[in-house]
Amino acid sequence: MSIDTHRVAIGACGWKHAAWSDEFYAEDLPEDWQLGFYSNEYSVVYVPASDWVDHSDLEEWGDDVSESFRFILEVPAQLLSDDTAYMSALRKAKGLSKFCLGFVFRLDANICKESALFQSRYREASTIAPVCVDKSGYECSPDFEQFLLKNNISELWDGKSSEVEGLGRGHLAITRIVSDGLDMRSLRAVIETCLSVSSNDCVSVLVIEGAPPSLDILRNADTLLNLL
Repeated sequence: MSIDTHRVAIGACGWKHAAWSDEFYAEDLPEDWQLGFYSNEYSVVYVPASDWVDHSDLEEWGDDVSESFRFILEVPAQLLSDDTAYMSALRKAKGLSKFCLGFVFRLDANICKESALFQSRYREASTIAPVCVDKSGYECSPDFEQFLLKNNISELWDGKSSEVEGLGRGHLAITRIVSDGLDMRSLRAVIETCLSVSSNDCVSVLVIEGAPPSLDILRNADTLLNLL
């Protein structure tokens, strides 16, 4: 499936879920083939930091997916704070080349106050792919907020907050929702918001997370999107 043909690209947080065996992956499907199978059903995947930062070679992922499949790489606050580890991670991310759709910087209280550090990290990553920030409920300094606005850096939306203005900035709009307890009415409202920021200049992505992400919610989201 191609991300270029979707008004909203729908995918999961990670593809390595033991609980998906039998229901999604065949029991005898080798683990090394799971990414390829997943990419036949979905056009994008959100990759938690634990699944890629310590991975030896991301280039091999590109060999397992179609030309139009894309990865979103999560960058946690502790990685942003460690210059050596951060630059090492970026070198790995470059291995994905065109397959890297963007980064999500997950902030903490300290990063939100360190505007200069964030600006440096942003500039280094944005040479590879667009950056989206996940404030995680923290309040950022005025300088920080001004930098986000000036550079059209989008803010990740959790599907619940009424503050969605930051979602529509820039070229990448990411919504990440928890699948547990989500009803169809709420899911439809989330998808409608995702559609409202989707354009030729902005890729809108809906990420389903959970332990594991609900396959029913993933399927229902795709059905609702096709009906809207």
